[in-house]
Amino acid sequence: MTFFPLHSKFLWLQVYIIISPFSFLDGYSQITLIQTPLSVTREETKTARMRCKISGEGFNFDSAYIHWYRQSPRAAPKRILYTKSGSVFMDEDFDKEKFKASDDVPASTSNLRVEKLTQEDAAIYYCATWDITINYDIKVFGSGTKLVVSSTPAHLNSATMQVLSPSTEQDEKVSYMCLIENFHPNVIKVTWEDENKNEEKNGVHEEIWPPGDNQQSYSLSSWLTVDKNSGKNYRCKYEHEIKGDYVPMESPGIYYIIKTSSLYIFREVTVSLQ
Repeated sequence: MTFFPLHSKFLWLQVYIIISPFSFLDGYSQITLIQTPLSVTREETKTARMRCKISGEGFNFDSAYIHWYRQSPRAAPKRILYTKSGSVFMDEDFDKEKFKASDDVPASTSNLRVEKLTQEDAAIYYCATWDITINYDIKVFGSGTKLVVSSTPAHLNSATMQVLSPSTEQDEKVSYMCLIENFHPNVIKVTWEDENKNEEKNGVHEEIWPPGDNQQSYSLSSWLTVDKNSGKNYRCKYEHEIKGDYVPMESPGIYYIIKTSSLYIFREVTVSLQ
């Protein structure tokens, strides 16, 4: 699983710094928190909505404390509020007219609304709860939803996506290249799967580059290197605020080369034969 927000290496490093002191990393807690969507893009004065679905053996949503945190850029996370049994308890410095929380007990989901948006609301929002199913209590966090306050609407051009045919590398390796262009905001999750939908985490490298002059769209490349004799075929899968799907394989053609900061990208040339 790979995340690609703006300055991805630094921004998502903050996520792991947040999680590790409380949840002691994956594998210890039996509780899973899934936040959706990955990002929310709204104009000022509008309302943003996000969800947190919690599941796990022995977890009782109806009696649990559900917390919501906000991490503004270059700041430590601060708790906004928490809920329990349908009641909402606000923390100091947060306006109850702006932040609204509700629990959907049958769906084991906590909902957060941020109303009358301003630029100060642009941040990453995390849900959290206590895992009391093990010998010691730990607070487990979700992966976060990024709130983008911008007049540029979210967009994703699926027509410009493609996975290039695998190319043979040195040392009996094969590389797959996945290209995703023209998307906003810069929050996207990309994974590689084999034909049995098993995720491949080894040998994955990525690069995301910001818009050029007078542009507001981002582009991303992800490439997977595996053993030539693995006997598997791989697909590139993406998830974005707009949609999620598999990236289609490209058809054979004639290509030219684009050099980014750290790799070469092959682009197809359309030719007319007289």
